Amino acid sequence: MDARIIYETRRLIKKNLLGRALAEIEQLRDFMTYAPLFERVSKIQNDYELMVDYWKKGYPDPQRDQLYLSLLRKLDRLTNDAALIRKLTKETALSGTKARIEAFDLSHAHVRKVLEGFVSDVALLEFETDPEKRTKAIYRKHLEDMTALFECLSFSMQWHADDAAFYQQLILSPTIDSGDAEHLVSAISLAAMTHFDIHKYRMLAQVCLNAGDERVRQRALVGWALTSTSQYRLYPEIGEVVKSMTSSEDMVRELLEMQMQMYFCMNAERDREEIQRDIIPNLMKNKGFDVTRMGIVEKEDDPMEDILNPEASDKAMEELEQSFQRMMKMQQSGSDIYFGGFSQMKRYPFFYNLSNWFVPFYVNHPGIESTMQKLKGSKFLDNLLNNGPFCDSDKYSFALAMSSVIDRLPENMKSMLDSEVAFGPTAPDNMIHSQTNVRLMYLQDLYRFFRLSDRRGNFFNPFGGEEGTNALFFNNPVFRSTPLAQQVIPLGNFLLKQKKFVALEKLLEAYPEQQGSEKYLILKGSCEMHRQQYDMALSSFSKALQIQPDNKRALGAIARTALLIGDFQRAEEAFGKLSLIDESNPHYALNLAIALIHNQKTDEATKILYRLNYEHPDNSNVTRALAWALLASTKVQQAEKEYQRLLDAPQPAPEDYLNAGYCQWFGGKVDGAIGLFRKYMEHAPEGQAPDISKEMEKDKDILHANGISDFECHMMADLLG
Repeated sequence: MDARIIYETRRLIKKNLLGRALAEIEQLRDFMTYAPLFERVSKIQNDYELMVDYWKKGYPDPQRDQLYLSLLRKLDRLTNDAALIRKLTKETALSGTKARIEAFDLSHAHVRKVLEGFVSDVALLEFETDPEKRTKAIYRKHLEDMTALFECLSFSMQWHADDAAFYQQLILSPTIDSGDAEHLVSAISLAAMTHFDIHKYRMLAQVCLNAGDERVRQRALVGWALTSTSQYRLYPEIGEVVKSMTSSEDMVRELLEMQMQMYFCMNAERDREEIQRDIIPNLMKNKGFDVTRMGIVEKEDDPMEDILNPEASDKAMEELEQSFQRMMKMQQSGSDIYFGGFSQMKRYPFFYNLSNWFVPFYVNHPGIESTMQKLKGSKFLDNLLNNGPFCDSDKYSFALAMSSVIDRLPENMKSMLDSEVAFGPTAPDNMIHSQTNVRLMYLQDLYRFFRLSDRRGNFFNPFGGEEGTNALFFNNPVFRSTPLAQQVIPLGNFLLKQKKFVALEKLLEAYPEQQGSEKYLILKGSCEMHRQQYDMALSSFSKALQIQPDNKRALGAIARTALLIGDFQRAEEAFGKLSLIDESNPHYALNLAIALIHNQKTDEATKILYRLNYEHPDNSNVTRALAWALLASTKVQQAEKEYQRLLDAPQPAPEDYLNAGYCQWFGGKVDGAIGLFRKYMEHAPEGQAPDISKEMEKDKDILHANGISDFECHMMADLLG
């Protein structure tokens, strides 16, 4: 019941219906859980009634609209607090969190004392007689404090302006640990993403604009960008914040990069499948090599193999190196190549603690104390901190996993852990610590939390929505009149390449003013193609071509669409123009030939295809088109030779058997035709029952041209059952 009241109040606020929204939320007085809010509700109600009373009496008030907006804002903030109270009291899994929040002193003075005191305690360690024992005590106490503070902030109610000023000053202050500053930013971001708070939103922007530490700055940038709201009309100051955040070219570039990186993160499952399917089998197959800190080294092997199979070793080495290079290129392009492995390592008790999903990696974390003890004297954890090519969450997973296997490792591998190349080839320091990489590593931490944590349901998921469209912060209306609007086309091309059509459509809908651009229209037509709305797609592509008559991309899109819908005359014209523009492109020439065949211009098509066949003898699609052109020209013997070439290839297409059967049939070899037709039926794609009658109906012009009557077609269908 209370959930419905909160939902309905929000709906009414969005419609600016203050009176009805107040009447709706007034019903929460039936629930003592919301008692802390009653005084605020009464104050808003009284102010509204007073304003209405003055209005009824005809008093002029130039500030009336501003007052109405102010009351709507207060009610919006109150409603967000009500939603948070409900979550903390109704969800049993949050009972521990609620208890920690209530027990922790969240006063500004105490928070400052905790964070600055930790820095002082660490600085004084060098004067301790037993520094190891004291170090453990300091870090354990700090973990307790940060766990509680993180939960307090991530489930914090609406801030006042002085709260924002305090945390902004604290996070930017050199008197607290930079890792703690990062940690605080993540907690505040989780709260702001889930329940919009104008003060948290503005604070994240200010931290991003003023932070000297790049890791702090990038966390603030991510938190700010993902803190969107449909209530931007209630908060006009959002426009000023957005303006300041998008005023520099560098920031616009970073936001575009971030938007793309979020989709790279969401491709983690697909990347894992590719690695498991295409790369790991190659690595496992090449057991004649060891991967060492010095690179790929060949094992001692059977000397007779070099005599019997002299090229095998070189080939195996080449395949192994190609597999490694492919994986490295995936990583460099933004792919999350480690997600698959580390996703299985998030069930350690370490990750039961909400704050541990976001804590920057540091070697004195009490959660990896066991690993630290076992690796005493080793540089492994320092190497992991400085050179490990993983996000912080995965570094903790690696350290925890190492603790359970370190005792069983051979000595030579233990010594390898001290090496700076223990994790294989790593990027230079300037790349590891670059804005782009720092942001990507944090986004991977964020993605792992929302993909794998049991606590993810307590917060708004920026990677959720239909096909992950929550991640598309570019479609927030507040960005329409900013320089980000100039990045819509590059982002649209990226989404098209990633096949994120739902996100692409939402992006285009958010920027309708760009419909006059040919690039916009091509993207729009691509979405329509994906939905199989071919007539609409042709219209969009044609408009693009009218704007820019020499646009090869628009012309190519028209040609492909015309081919798909069977408008072969239009396809012939478009591919003809493309072939004149780029005579060396075999794709254009091949499709032109296919259109010519459908337009009964087989002689012209055959000339083109013979040339292509000479230039590209191994291209099976060229051979296939040539064979079909010969068949359409009733040159059966020549067509039969080409189809035989296709059938002799490692993987013939099902239709090759069908068309080779036609050749046999046209030559009077009915039994041979039946055998090939049966093979066609056997090789049909799984789940697609072949219907030979339908195929013959589609090809009846060629059948008739080669002397096959409709009655013979019926008899053939009967024989094949």
